[in-house]
Amino acid sequence: MSTDATIPSRSIANGMMTGLAAGFAAGVVWWLVEAAANWAFGGVIPVRAALVMLGLDLAVAGVAGILVGAILSAVGWSRNAVALALALTAAFGLIRIYEPPGWRAEALFLGLAAAAVVLGVRLARTGSGVLGFLHITVLATGATALGKAGISQVQSTYFAHEEPSGATLPLLVAALPLLAVLADRVIGGIVRRPGIRFGAELAAAAVVAMVWGHPFSIAPFSAPDDGATAAAGAPDVILLSLDTTRADHMSTYGYHRETSPRLTELAEDGLNFVEARSPAQWTVPGHASMLTGKFPSSHGAHYAGGWHSGPLISGRRRVFPLSEEHTTLAELLSERGWATAGFVANFANLYRGFGMAQGFHYYEDHPSLLLRPVPHAVRLAQRFSPTSFKKPFRSARQLNAAALNWLDGLPQGRPAFVFINYLEPHHWLAAAPYDLWARDLPGADRLALKGLFTHAIPAGLTPEEQEFVTANYDGQILAMDEAIGELLEALKRRGRYENALIVVTSDHGELLGEHDQVGHGGRMMYEGLLHVPLIVKLPGADRPRGEVTEPVQIVDILPTVLRAIGAESPAAVEGEPLQQVTHVNLAEEHINPEFVAVYGNVYNRALRVVYDTPYKLILTSQGEKMLFDLAEDPDEMHNLAAEDPDRVARMEADLEGAIGTMDRNVADAGDAR
Repeated sequence: MSTDATIPSRSIANGMMTGLAAGFAAGVVWWLVEAAANWAFGGVIPVRAALVMLGLDLAVAGVAGILVGAILSAVGWSRNAVALALALTAAFGLIRIYEPPGWRAEALFLGLAAAAVVLGVRLARTGSGVLGFLHITVLATGATALGKAGISQVQSTYFAHEEPSGATLPLLVAALPLLAVLADRVIGGIVRRPGIRFGAELAAAAVVAMVWGHPFSIAPFSAPDDGATAAAGAPDVILLSLDTTRADHMSTYGYHRETSPRLTELAEDGLNFVEARSPAQWTVPGHASMLTGKFPSSHGAHYAGGWHSGPLISGRRRVFPLSEEHTTLAELLSERGWATAGFVANFANLYRGFGMAQGFHYYEDHPSLLLRPVPHAVRLAQRFSPTSFKKPFRSARQLNAAALNWLDGLPQGRPAFVFINYLEPHHWLAAAPYDLWARDLPGADRLALKGLFTHAIPAGLTPEEQEFVTANYDGQILAMDEAIGELLEALKRRGRYENALIVVTSDHGELLGEHDQVGHGGRMMYEGLLHVPLIVKLPGADRPRGEVTEPVQIVDILPTVLRAIGAESPAAVEGEPLQQVTHVNLAEEHINPEFVAVYGNVYNRALRVVYDTPYKLILTSQGEKMLFDLAEDPDEMHNLAAEDPDRVARMEADLEGAIGTMDRNVADAGDAR
C-alpha cells in the first residue's frame, strides 16, 4: 500500500478517535447544561433518571463525535476546536429535530447547521485546544437549550403550541449557537483573554440562574400537631382518590375488561355505590368538594373565568383556590385527635397552593420526574420508546410506600387519616405489562407517537385511534388497581384494615373519544366525566355490605366519615351521610380561559347539571338545554329537551333552588356566567 493512501486513512482514524473523546466531553456538557436548565425552570430529575440521561447523552455524543471527527478530518479541520465544538452542537440540535419517518426538516437543519459551523469558525475569537473546545461547546449548547426553552413553553401543557414547528424549529436551533458565538466575540472586545472571558460568562450565567430561576421544592408540607386526643379504639380513615377514573371502565361496575379485580374484592367487603357522581369534571373543584362536603359554587375552588382573575399560583392565574375559610375533613379529624397526612400524585392541581393541604400535619405534593425543558436525548429516546420519561407524577406504588412509612412512624394507638391521590389513568400511555390491551392493536407503535391525548380533535378520533386510547386508559386503571390491592394487603399485615374506614372514589372521569372529545375540563359534562366509583368499607366486623343503587355524590363522603366516628357535620356542609342522601344531585363547571384561548368559543360556556333519576339535564351559559334519559340512552346521544319541556322546567327549578341555598360569597368573582 502506498504512503499517500495510508496517510489519509490514518488521519481519518485519528480524527475519529479525537472526535470520540470530544463527543464524550460534549455529552457531559449537554447533560450539565440541560440539568441546570431544568433546575432553573423548575424541573425535578431524580438521581436514577439523571444517570440514565447522562448515559443517553454520552452514547449519542460518542457516536456523533466519531462521525464529526471523520468529516472534519476529510476537510482538514480535525484540530480546529471551534469547528469540532460547533459540529457536535449541531448533532445536539439534530437529535431534537429528528422526527421519524422522513428527513425533510432534518435535511434543512443539516444544511443550515453546516453553514453555521463554517461561519462560526470565522467569527469565533476563543482559545484553541481543550479550553477553546469547552468554551464554544458550553456557549453553543447553552444557547440551543436555553434559547429554545425561553422562546417555547417550558412547562408541558395540553396545548399544541409548546414549541416552534415547521421550518422555524430547524432555523432556530441552527441559528442559536451562531448567535452565542457572535455574542462572545462582542464580549471579546472588552475581555480579550479567552479563559477569563469564559469564566466571567459562566459566573454571569450562574448569577442569572440564581436570581431569575424558580427551582421546584420537593420538601413536604409539615404543620404542627395540635395535640388533641382521639378516643381509644378510634378507626383509621383511609381516603383513596382515583384521579380521572370513570366508573364504567372498571370491572367492579360491569366493564367487560378485568380492570379492577382488587377493588371488586374491597367492594364485596363493604358498600358499593353504583350511582355515585362528582359535582365537577376536573381536579381542583372535585377534590375541594370531596374534602369539604360542599359544591363548587359554595367552596369557590374552580376556574377563575378570566386570564387575570385569580391569584398567582405556580405562575398562573387560572384558578381560585380553596379558601381557608372552608373547613376540610383533615381539619375536622385533626381537631379530634387523628394524625393526618396526604400523599398526592397530581402535583399540578393538588399542590398546597390550591388550598388542599389544609388540616394535614404532613403533605407530599411533589412530582417524581418533571422535565422543563425535555432534554434532547430524552426526546430522541421517546421516538423509539414512547413511554420513556413520560410520567411526571409519582406512581401508585411510590405513594403507597410513602404513606406506609408515615403510618409506621406513628405512636401506638394513634388513629390516622391518610389521603392518597393516584393519577395513573390521567391520559398517559400504559407501560408494560399494563399495555396488554394496547400493545397488539394494529398500528400501536405508530399511534403511540401520535399524541392522541389532546382536546384538539375537531374531526374526532378514528375507530382505530379511539380503541388505542381506550386500551391504554384501561391498562392504567389495572396498574392502579394492583397497587391499591398491595396497599390493602399491607394494612392487613399491620393490623390496620379491619378497624379502618376506607373510602375509594374519584374526583372525575375522562372522555375517550365519545362526542369527539378526549380528556376533561371545560367542553361538556357527559357521564364519562361525572359517573365515578365510590366504595366505602366501614370499621368493624358487622359492617354493612352490598350494592347501593340510590344516587349519591362525593360531597357525601365527609358527613359519612364524621357520622362513622360519632361526630356531627358542621352546619355549612351540604353533603349528607351516604344511605341517607336527600339533596339534589348536581354538577358545575366554570369557564377555563386557557381552553377558550386555544380551542375557541366551544369552551366559552359555563355548565350546570342536575339529576332526577333516570333523567339528566345539562344547562349552559349560552342558553343550551340538553335532557337525557340515562336508562334508555346511556351514551347521551338523544336530546329530549324539546320533547319534554315540562320536565326541563321542573329540573331547572330544582337546580336553581339548590344553587340558591348555597353561600356564593367566594364563588362569583370572575365567574363568566
